[in-house]
Amino acid sequence: MLKGILFDLDGTLISLHVDGTAFRNEIVGELSRGGFRMDLIDSTSKGVYVQDILDRARSQIEEGLVNADYERVRSRTFKALDTLELEWIRHSQLLLGAEAILSRLCGERDAPVTLALLTNSGRAATKYALEGLGLGKYFARSFTRDDVPAMKPRPDGITSALKALGLDRREVLYVGDSPTDIIASKRAGVRIASVATERYDLQALARLEPDYTLGSLSELDDLIARLGRGTP
Repeated sequence: MLKGILFDLDGTLISLHVDGTAFRNEIVGELSRGGFRMDLIDSTSKGVYVQDILDRARSQIEEGLVNADYERVRSRTFKALDTLELEWIRHSQLLLGAEAILSRLCGERDAPVTLALLTNSGRAATKYALEGLGLGKYFARSFTRDDVPAMKPRPDGITSALKALGLDRREVLYVGDSPTDIIASKRAGVRIASVATERYDLQALARLEPDYTLGSLSELDDLIARLGRGTP
């Protein structure tokens, strides 16, 4: 029985306006100023995510190459990214079908499902989406990179959200649009519905073998009805 749905934010519910190069440059600049050996950290290869860069920075601290407190480094890096995200998210809009599906899910009375947001975005940008784009009324809780031990594709955010919501991983569906969502969900042991929206088409998502692939958010209605009935 489906009791909870975790939604990604950027690219899944709202349009994505991100300059990946600027994002990585900001991270590299912040770590460089902190004395980290960026020649030992791959920050440009495909498949290297923000959390991977932070993990490698932490390794330099643990190996004694850099004298720093990891949590402070992490916090400073996130604040630097907040500035970029706040600029970008002001250009975002709700994606087609997002408000309709969330409204229908909130209107279910026979078998209500807990809805929560889990995103790699920071709290500042997420707050704008919740308040400025009107998403806040749909979610019981929201979890950002500032609220969890590690970002996707690590599973820590999902497992933290499940604990906070009092849900079992077998009762939950994660809805996202990217490889990080698929990887994190698989590692956390929750089902993942991958939606082809702005960044990845169905073929690209299917290669990572999510539990379900959807051509659009509108297809989520049928999937949820099946899961609610216990149909795989």
